[in-house]
Amino acid sequence: MAAQVVVDSGILIAGVLREPITGKARTRLRQWKRERYQIVAPTLFRYELIAVMRKSVYQGRLTPAEALKGRDFLLEYPVQLHMDGDLLRRAYDLAAQFNRPTAYDSQYLAVAERLGCEFWTADERLFRAVSQDLDWVRWLGDFTG
Repeated sequence: MAAQVVVDSGILIAGVLREPITGKARTRLRQWKRERYQIVAPTLFRYELIAVMRKSVYQGRLTPAEALKGRDFLLEYPVQLHMDGDLLRRAYDLAAQFNRPTAYDSQYLAVAERLGCEFWTADERLFRAVSQDLDWVRWLGDFTG
């Protein structure tokens, strides 16, 4: 079985959009591919990708053509998705434990916890909120690759 890593949508999106962490995101994604890691995420991952691509057009950050190209790349990127009632319950519990306003991000935490693997995020606020207690959470901003 291939090694697994849970990755939030922000990392994949940073690989497509022009963001301060784009270089780190692309380097890390290439490393995982080279090392044959299986990228894993909760099902909401795909919804987040589409929402951000559309919002980027609305905000004028991408042209419609750029967004369609990025959308197709993101949707074709190989990601193993997980979703079930127990994961959703655990995500809720993790959101409550860390006093998070929503349970979106904690779905990634629940998947990584279940699989016993690292969770990489582009969200520094999430990282700061949980990293004291969850030593398997990594922030892309700290990546030096």
